[in-house]
Amino acid sequence: MTRRERLAVATVALLALAATITSLGHDFTFDDIYVVRNNARVHALTGLWKLFGQTYWPPQLGGDGYRPLVMTLFSLQWVAGNGAQWVFHLGNILLAVATAVAVYWCARAMLPLAGAWAAGALFAVHPVHVEVTGNVVGQSELIVALCLALAVGHYIRARRTGMLGLRDGAIVLVLFALGLLAKENAIVLPALLVAAELTVIENRAWRSDPRAARDARLLVLCTVLVASIYLYVRSLVQTNLAGFVPFPVFVFLKMDALERAALMMTEIPRVAQLLIFPTRLSGDYSPAEVHIPQGFELVELPGIFICIAVVALAFALRRRAPVASFGLWWVILSYLPVSNLLVAAGFIVAERTLFTPTIGVVLVAGAAFEWLRTQERPQLRRVAAAALGLLLVLGTARSIDRQRVWKNNDVFFDQLVRDQPNGYRAHFLRGRQVGSHTELRQTEMEYKRAIQLFPYDVSMTLVIASDYHRAGLCGPAVALLRWSYSVLEYTQDGRFQYVECLAKLGRWQESREAALDGLRWVDARQSRGLRRQVSSADSALGRRQWPRQAR
Repeated sequence: MTRRERLAVATVALLALAATITSLGHDFTFDDIYVVRNNARVHALTGLWKLFGQTYWPPQLGGDGYRPLVMTLFSLQWVAGNGAQWVFHLGNILLAVATAVAVYWCARAMLPLAGAWAAGALFAVHPVHVEVTGNVVGQSELIVALCLALAVGHYIRARRTGMLGLRDGAIVLVLFALGLLAKENAIVLPALLVAAELTVIENRAWRSDPRAARDARLLVLCTVLVASIYLYVRSLVQTNLAGFVPFPVFVFLKMDALERAALMMTEIPRVAQLLIFPTRLSGDYSPAEVHIPQGFELVELPGIFICIAVVALAFALRRRAPVASFGLWWVILSYLPVSNLLVAAGFIVAERTLFTPTIGVVLVAGAAFEWLRTQERPQLRRVAAAALGLLLVLGTARSIDRQRVWKNNDVFFDQLVRDQPNGYRAHFLRGRQVGSHTELRQTEMEYKRAIQLFPYDVSMTLVIASDYHRAGLCGPAVALLRWSYSVLEYTQDGRFQYVECLAKLGRWQESREAALDGLRWVDARQSRGLRRQVSSADSALGRRQWPRQAR
């Protein structure tokens, strides 16, 4: 490695460090609370192997996902720091620095030093990454991006000198397996390798050399084998294809694939903005900030145009600008699994899912910078250098400023409402947070606003009803529970609270009917409580009848 290359690696690492270092003093925030802080499964080193047979989210919270490598890493960090938050945030920072350097190294396999440095530096300071780098659970995204960048970079280097040897193939396969065990979106690696073969790799030895063709077939078979073993093991632990329960909007509005695609077309411009110039960021995107189209609407056209244009451009640049073409294919392939176009995800848009696609964006930027830098006109070179410097300054400043949002839950949920004033989940989540501080009046205001914006999320209305019940406010609890059961009749949640609140309101006949109806849906443990409520209702109704009989 030359002195210039060492300097390039050092500066990329320093930029990544500058963009993330302020998170070191942060608390556990949002999903960190449930996946790490309150999750006893990752608080000890005994039985680490058992994590490979468990879901990522605790069973009592839905049991979604399969990420044993990340859970193992959480266990190691918890024990190393005795549960101290700074150890986990230090882990995020180190992974962020390593990933930025890996992206530079991957780009260097395709671009000259300056273009590769531009790609790595822009990746290091990209503001959309803050949700990943500032939140402990973002380690899954960091590991996946790290593994993909290393695997693709190694593959391209090996292929440009010939076919992959046994050692090279083993390295790619190990990185593939590690990525899959960190998060399911690493499944795109084989597609990325195919895209590399069709764009940036000119060596076609496998087409004419029988030995090279055999090696290529062997690599394909081994890749399929690794993916198949992973999917089989994952299916034993997590049966949901997507890994997570679909977003409530998709479930409770009963959106089919076509309606879901129409919704995403309205969001594609936002995704493009977040990938290219993320001036406005948010920890959640939900209605009414997200528009839900009713059939075909003109608002879908920009998204459709962007999708068609990106695919067409990826094909058109294949020979003229192969690195830019490969970068566009990286964006397409890595975003597709989380785009809600193939399967329903647990979100509409989530900034954390854009972490890996931004590798493709910076590859395009690096290729564009290299093209401008090599033009004969010095003005273009100066403009390119000035634009890159400005983007790095703005990106670093924005990332540092955005890191403060993830300091703790109070700061995060307050900012969430400011970022998404018309997002129903923003108000719901903030309501839960202020409720934990017994600010009941503010909690109710946030809950009412959330319901006004989008009353069709039964998972939300059930939680709000439970909070009302716990506060002794049976009137609004009953109204919300009745609404929830009209939307999702078979749900078990809140049945006892519903029956109990009706009884407290003196509506014994309704309480009795609700208890009998609830018995159709609840399990044996809950049915005992409902049977007791039926008996209580019978007794109360009987006492009311005695005076009338006496008369």
